[in-house]
Amino acid sequence: PVVVNCTGAAAHHLVPDPQVRPIRGQALIVTNPGLTDFFIGPAPDGSRFTYMFPHGDTVLLGGTEQDGDWNTEPDPRTARDILDGCAAVDPRLADAEILEHRVGLRPFRPRIRLEAEPTGSGGLIVHNYGHGGAGVTLAWGCARTVTELVLSRA
Repeated sequence: PVVVNCTGAAAHHLVPDPQVRPIRGQALIVTNPGLTDFFIGPAPDGSRFTYMFPHGDTVLLGGTEQDGDWNTEPDPRTARDILDGCAAVDPRLADAEILEHRVGLRPFRPRIRLEAEPTGSGGLIVHNYGHGGAGVTLAWGCARTVTELVLSRA
């Protein structure tokens, strides 16, 4: 039997791996007042990044990077700060209707854990976590390495 452990921030508790910590992110989905261009830049106060990703009738606005924060509930004040920061870049967003709040935990680790660990019963656990906010960009390469680790066992 083979288990591939891609538990993200939960690896902190599951494995357990104290090197894994969450980087909390909060974002908003709002009505699109006419934006067509993506934007990423520093927030007006320099504390985070401001981003705007239009998707048809909606826009994803963000965001935050709160190191070590396990809270997955949206914070109304943070939501207001995100909206205000984006409206400072494009004033058309000032009156955008908030349709959805999104909160996620990016699984940060000083070094990605991508390795095979034999179990005492002849099985194998392949650990693949700790990518932080780069999981999507690293996914294909890490999946290839996981596949190689599993197939090399056969």
